[in-house]
Amino acid sequence: MNTKGLIIIISGPSGAGKTTIIHRLLQEVPGLRQCVTYTTRGRRPEEREGVDHYFVDEPAFTRLIEDNELAEWAGINGYRYGTPKAGIDALTSKGNHVVIDIDIKGAASIKSLYPDAVSIFIKPPSIDALKERLGARGETDRLDMRLQRVKTEMEQAHRYDYVVVNDTLDRVIASVKEIIEQTKAS
Repeated sequence: MNTKGLIIIISGPSGAGKTTIIHRLLQEVPGLRQCVTYTTRGRRPEEREGVDHYFVDEPAFTRLIEDNELAEWAGINGYRYGTPKAGIDALTSKGNHVVIDIDIKGAASIKSLYPDAVSIFIKPPSIDALKERLGARGETDRLDMRLQRVKTEMEQAHRYDYVVVNDTLDRVIASVKEIIEQTKAS
């Protein structure tokens, strides 16, 4: 008998470390899978199609919305991102736990469709650390736009089930793993 898997929402500002955290969790938490999202932004050199995102153009993304295939979608930093309902349902129905990397609006949409989902907000240790991380990955062209969103996103952290500061990778991984274990046990 398969029991339905958990849905774990991970949100936070660009540069907070969400991708790095999720990649570690996928390696260390048995039965954890990532729901691959759609995006209209270009692929970064380290990203893989169908693993990190499904990279689509604007007309294809619009069709996904019109066909009601997305559990949530939003425009972020000039691009659109969306989470496929079928991806979430296929994974959780097989007993897998699903981690979803989404913005604050998307998190609210997922929680409304899947009220048992656990939401975790990843905070950077400081704005200076956030600027440094974004600069290190060469995203200076949209840095001002990203930093403008940070204040709004940080103000919404209290809406999450948990808030974890990403000051050291090992500590944040341990904290998120503990949250997952506690949620599975309840």
